[in-house]
Amino acid sequence: VMASRAANMVNINSVVGAGNVMMNSVQSQGEKISDGNKDAMVNDGKDSGALNANEVALMQARRALLPPFDDKADAPHKIYDAQQIAGPVVWKRCSQIVDKVFDKSQASNTDFIEDLLGKKDHVPQSMITLISSINPNKRGNSYRLKAAFFLFLVMRFHSRISKKDFITGNTVDDCVNFTKLPHEIGVRLFEIFTTRMEGGKENGYIASRQLKDKRLMYLLILYVIASDASKEMKVSSINQFCKDIKLDDKNAAMLLREAGFAVKKSGTGDWGCALNAPLKFPPPKRGKRS
Repeated sequence: VMASRAANMVNINSVVGAGNVMMNSVQSQGEKISDGNKDAMVNDGKDSGALNANEVALMQARRALLPPFDDKADAPHKIYDAQQIAGPVVWKRCSQIVDKVFDKSQASNTDFIEDLLGKKDHVPQSMITLISSINPNKRGNSYRLKAAFFLFLVMRFHSRISKKDFITGNTVDDCVNFTKLPHEIGVRLFEIFTTRMEGGKENGYIASRQLKDKRLMYLLILYVIASDASKEMKVSSINQFCKDIKLDDKNAAMLLREAGFAVKKSGTGDWGCALNAPLKFPPPKRGKRS
């Protein structure tokens, strides 16, 4: 299988005009690509008769940076899927936690948001607003609620690792304990967004600039998924969320456009975004003529 995958890969150095975010990503994190995107990359190579080498390599670069996506989906909400992003083990654990907390809050008539996320004065404002907008009793909202909880945990991981871009520990378990995340979820996030530090004085896990961009991309897309009550993959404002994750609005807009979103700033200063089907990525940037 590995041999067949390698046979279908295109040398990323041959790509002309691709954005730095994409190209740097695929060069530095081949082992961090999701299984779903790895399989799709093989198919991209097989379909290369309809694409030139640059187009195939650019698509592979996107699959290295982005969460799993279905570029043939016929509806916006089918392009990115929170359950697939989390993976089966993490999604099951998130589901268990959300269901248990909901049942407890119903039985004891307590505040569901605080029971799930903790004291509100320690919870990002965007998450309080988001969770408050989801009625857990309404049919069909279970997916959004679990996506929002997974997003909250990724935000916690982001907050912890952003301070130094690395977390020290002799084992991944040590590092997960530092993040105060459920074990299965912490292991998954270290797997996606970090690499093991080797050859230095300290043991632990580090996030390169490319993996930081990847983490921010996942955060933004998960926020849109969890906010999407109508299955249209639209959000009227990402401003508060960007403030909570300490991301410049313009940088967020750039990352979302790389993921296929249309992004627009309103007259009141709110940055909104929308995803359309079929998925269309921005054209590659043309290289400067010498």
